[in-house]
Amino acid sequence: MSAAAKGKGRIEAEARVAWAGWGGKVEGRSGRLKARTATQVELGGPGKGTNPEELLAAALANCYTSTITAQARARGIALKRIETTARTRLSWDRATPHHIAEGKLSVAISSRAPAAALRRLAHEAREHCPICNLFGASAKVSLKVTLRQD
Repeated sequence: MSAAAKGKGRIEAEARVAWAGWGGKVEGRSGRLKARTATQVELGGPGKGTNPEELLAAALANCYTSTITAQARARGIALKRIETTARTRLSWDRATPHHIAEGKLSVAISSRAPAAALRRLAHEAREHCPICNLFGASAKVSLKVTLRQD
């Protein structure tokens, strides 16, 4: 039995941003994440790179997908294919500072499992996804589920 299955465990990640002027680069400690980053056009920058909201959308999609696939394996539900799209929205006004105001997930699941079990799995994964829960400070994450029975 894995440490995670026993209720124990810890995962840590680290990233570093080197910045000058309007942009820089972000690198993950694993060496797998390397991207140019820049201040968004909407905030007066050049927009010639990724930005925190895009990185957060990628983290949301990846974390949700990881959560749903782990829960499916634990329940013996075979997933043929899963495709997750995530969208984040940064908002602000004079009264409210910059904050993540919205998260949207859209997941397409291909499986022969019963539709009710797949929908339950999808919604429970949203409740257990650490990035979805992180959004709780300022926004709720909506979820759209599409099923393909094949």
